[in-house]
This record gives sequence, C-alpha cells and structure tokens, in this order.
Amino acid sequence: MGGRTRNSTPAKAAAPAKRLATATAERVASLNNLLIELYPDSTVELDHTNPYQLLAATILAAQSTDKIINTITPALFARYPDPTALAQADPVELEPMIYKSGFFRMKGKHLIEAARAIVERHGGEVPRTMAELVALPGVARKTANVVLGCAMGIHEGIVVDTHVSRLAPLLGLTVETEPVKIEQDLMQITARDQWTKFAHGLIWHGRRVCIAKRPDCEHCTLAPLCPSAGVAIVDAKQRAIEATKRGVATRAETAKHQKTTKKKKRVSSTSLSTSTKKPKK
Repeated sequence: MGGRTRNSTPAKAAAPAKRLATATAERVASLNNLLIELYPDSTVELDHTNPYQLLAATILAAQSTDKIINTITPALFARYPDPTALAQADPVELEPMIYKSGFFRMKGKHLIEAARAIVERHGGEVPRTMAELVALPGVARKTANVVLGCAMGIHEGIVVDTHVSRLAPLLGLTVETEPVKIEQDLMQITARDQWTKFAHGLIWHGRRVCIAKRPDCEHCTLAPLCPSAGVAIVDAKQRAIEATKRGVATRAETAKHQKTTKKKKRVSSTSLSTSTKKPKK
C-alpha cells in the first residue's frame, strides 16, 4: 500500500482550521459517484479472505507494493493459516518467506508480535475497534482503517495513503499535508457510510489515471470537478524538462571531465617519453 506514516492518534471530528471553498459535501458526493461509476469494485488490492490475512498483508505492504505482497502471501498463509500459527513462528523460517517485501526483519518481528497479542489479548480473533488495532505492534491508523473498512465493513476513518494524500489537495478537498489532518478534513465532508469506498476510489484513480509523474488530465472523468486539471500536466512537463536539462548538463560535465583527463594523459605520456630519451652524443 505504499509508504506508511505511523500515527495511532485517533482522528477527531473537530472542524478543520482551514476550509477551501471547494471542500464541500456536495462536491465529495459528486466525485464519489463518478469514482463508483469508474471503479464499481474498488477496494483494497491485497488478496485476502479474512481479517487476519488482510492485517498481515497490510503490515507487509508498508513501503512495498500490493503486487509484490500478493506474490508472498499465498505461501505465507498456507504455512501460517491463523494468528495462533503465526504467533509460534520462528523468525529464521518466516523471514525468507517475506524477504521480497523489504524491511523483512522488522516486518517479521511485527507479524509475530501482533499475532501473539491477538492470541493473548483477543482470543485469537482480530479486534474490531480502532483503539485495539493500533495497540498491536506494526499497526498504525492507516492499516487499521484498511482492515476495519475492507475486511469488517466498519467505517472508523478514511484510509490516507500516498495516493489519497496527493489527490485530496489536487481536488481541492484539503490544504493539509499530514495524513491524520487530511483524514480529519475528508471525514468532515464525506458521508460516513462512504468513507471506505471514497478512499479506495481515490487510490484506484491515483494508480490508473492521476499518476504522479504523468497525470492523464485529458482523459480524466474527474477533470470537470478538479481545480487542478491541466495544472498537473504542466507541472509534470516542467519536471520532465528540468530533469532533461539536468541530464544534459551532467553529460556535458562528464564529457568535459573525460576530455580533460585524456589531455592530461597525453601530456603526461609526452613528458615521460621526453624524459626517457637518450641524449645525443
């Protein structure tokens, strides 16, 4: 699910300090309707069949991709089918299984400790409240929102990952940059029963259309409601131009350095040849 900012502080329902004129419940409803039309099946893209599997997969997905995690979890869940089995796992056996997820030692530690906490405190069942979930090792608010919303149908908050963090300001829904504050703003203007659906609609759109490096504003269904439509294209092109300029400058500098080095070698070779010549008698 991409990079994870750990913050277990519950998102309060207090009114945000700043509110854009475009940040209204009516606009969010319209955006959500368009997203549902585009992605009627939008949900978390981590393969799972129960809350335990989704919790483990989401912990593994930190600073990785859903695609990679989905190649890891079939074998993982076959070997450790429930929290009780995972709680007894040997890190020496577990770590190679999750190596491709990155930060495998830390994630392995979190998986085992979270499973033990679930067995010891919750009778082997994944807890169904935000407070209990974020108390588990390796579980922050975003992970808890994913599990509650997608595996249990409980809407405690809005998932704010890198895509939601990027799209929400572009759509004029917040001026905040911190995940918890973005979540607070979105919760204020989104119907509670749509918190999960709206978040995953944004995530799917961020992965498929409003891609960070090459946003397809020209074919974006949300463009009529997006104050940033077109601007993102200009920004992306400008970044590409600047990157090209940096590349050209780097290549020119490299060529200059190579030319200077060759010249020095020729001079050194000539000097050496002159110094070793025998004087004429």
